[in-house]
Order: sequence, then C-alpha cells, then structure tokens
Amino acid sequence: MYRIITTIAVAFATITAVNAQEFKVGAKAGLLLSDLSTSDASIQTKEHNVLYLETTEISTAIKAGFHFGGFIEYGFNDRLFVEGGIDYSFQGAKVKSTKTTKLNLSSQDATYYEYKPDGASIRTQQLNIPLWVKYDIAGFRPKVGVNLGFLTKAELKAKSENGNSETLSLNPNKTFDFGLGLGAEYNLPFGLFFDATFNMGLTDVSTKEKTAEEFPALNFKNRVIQIGVGYKF
Repeated sequence: MYRIITTIAVAFATITAVNAQEFKVGAKAGLLLSDLSTSDASIQTKEHNVLYLETTEISTAIKAGFHFGGFIEYGFNDRLFVEGGIDYSFQGAKVKSTKTTKLNLSSQDATYYEYKPDGASIRTQQLNIPLWVKYDIAGFRPKVGVNLGFLTKAELKAKSENGNSETLSLNPNKTFDFGLGLGAEYNLPFGLFFDATFNMGLTDVSTKEKTAEEFPALNFKNRVIQIGVGYKF
C-alpha cells in the first residue's frame, strides 16, 4: 500500500510539474512582404451632364512592411502544440499600373488609358489573430492554421503632378479577413525562436467609395509572407 501511495504521489507531482510547463507566453516581431489580389474597381462619374462608367484594373507588386505581437502556446505533449496570438501588421501593395476603361453610358463609346504611377502604394493596417497547430521535430516545428484579420486602416499614397507625395485616406468597409496559414519555426533551447509564415486571405476586404475625390471602392484579398524572431517564457 505504501508503494502504491508513493507511486501515485510521484505521478501526481510529475503531472503537476509537466502541466506547469505546458503553457508558454511569448512575443515576436519581424518583417513582412505583402501583396493584394484586387478586383476591378468601378465608379460612375458625371461630366457636362453626361454619365460615364469608369472601370479600373489595378496591377500590384510586393510591398515590404513589419509586424509585432504576442501569443500563448499550449503543448499537449513534447510533439503536438497549439498557438493563439494577436499580431498587428502593416501590409498593402505597391501599385505598378492602372488600366481604365471610360464608358459613355449614353453613346456607349469607350476610351481606354493606362497609367503607371511613380512610387504609388496601397497601405493597410490589420489586427490579426493567427491560430496554429504545430508538430515538433527536434526544435523544428512545421505549422498550419487559420488567420482571423480585421482591417483597421487603409490609404493610398502617391505623387501628385508637381512631384509632392500625397496620401488619400480610404475608409474601411468590409473589414473581416479570413485566411489560411502555412509556416514553420525553429526553437532554440533557451526560448529564442525564428519563424516564417504565409497567409492567403480567402475573403474580400474592401474600402468605401469616395465620391468627393471620385475614387472607387476597392476590393482585395491579402497575400502575406512574414519573417520574424521571438522569445517564449
């Protein structure tokens, strides 16, 4: 009986000690490369009492940004882990060119023109909640998960005709961004780790039309690569 009680006591103490190590909190920050998959943008304008429909196709390129945040990690055992976090990201895309079709709604005549802006970019800020499932292989942890994002700010930055840099604030409309994530991290024994992830947005995020500036509403999906370094406690 004494041996049984001793064994149970030791097992209980071991389980308690292990459970104390199952939860870890951490912080991380790093660079990101983002792009936007955009839909054609349309706006109706009026000139000399004639209505026009302008449809613009936006061609984008990768833009650099950064991110930072914190997380909680739970280990079911020494192999399988889950993680939930909060991450604030500065995303967007460079604008390579715009191709616009201007249709006269009365005569159905159309004109076409292409514009290649110098230094133009769409800049967004998002609060992201990434959720991961990870599997450990000697400190290397491949991971898959989902991202719940919320667009908090959007703006268009470009140069005016006189060469000055100008910023047009874009009001967020559809702000919820749901995406799938894929990545990996490498953990060092003393808590430091490095990670790289890719998030592919599946839902459209949008901004409102700005009638005063005759600027159309934008609809886009996020494509984001993140590279970061962090520490777990």
